[in-house]
Amino acid sequence: AELLQAYYIFHHSSQHTLSAEPKRSSPHSSNYHSLTPTAMSTNRSPSRSGCHASVKSTSTPTSESSLVIHSHPAPMLTLRIAGLGHHFELALESTCTLLDLKKEIQRKIDLAPEYQRLVAKHKTMDDDTMVLGGTIYNVDQSHAVQSIGIGLQDRAKILLLHSAQYTVDKTGVDALTALSKQIAEVDARRVSRDIGNQEVHELITQLCCKIDGVETNGSEALRRMRRSTIRKAEGVAKKSDESRRGIDP
Repeated sequence: AELLQAYYIFHHSSQHTLSAEPKRSSPHSSNYHSLTPTAMSTNRSPSRSGCHASVKSTSTPTSESSLVIHSHPAPMLTLRIAGLGHHFELALESTCTLLDLKKEIQRKIDLAPEYQRLVAKHKTMDDDTMVLGGTIYNVDQSHAVQSIGIGLQDRAKILLLHSAQYTVDKTGVDALTALSKQIAEVDARRVSRDIGNQEVHELITQLCCKIDGVETNGSEALRRMRRSTIRKAEGVAKKSDESRRGIDP
């Protein structure tokens, strides 16, 4: 009887101890990811800069060959751009590409990506598909490189120069740049009501004829710039029409 009583007490106390232990994650559970120490995961989502924000993974070792992943947003990089008479800063996600950076520069100074040559760390950056930060690896078992990184650090200085294509297209680029400034002047006069809707249309028509007369000499980059300048002119005429309808429906 004493032996049976002792066994009963031991059995129930063991069950209580086991049930009190916290539940551990299993490598087979859906919340557990096993990677090599060099692997990172990325989930892309649109950002305000036009490129993609990436959710990278930081990893905490659980053994010699596996890591537990905790997602966090990709870090932002503040880049200092200088050159061609310009000095400004741009903030982009580290997973944005070099092309994304060039597009942001275009928004700032109206210089097409094809006409930009960017230099950092005394090295010309000429592969538009490379990401600005570190290299990104696939999450699968191959751990293959998903995107090669330039490796720029926060507050990195980037020298802005003209590309070789700009030298070839310089005459056309200068002509379209001058016409773009004239379009901006017409728009400013429209906003201040120095000129009416009819005069806006007359000036825009004249400018569009001049834009159409700029020779591209087979340059696709210059052709795109010419189309963009035409759209800018048409946008001013459209805003003038909308303003007129608002004042005198």
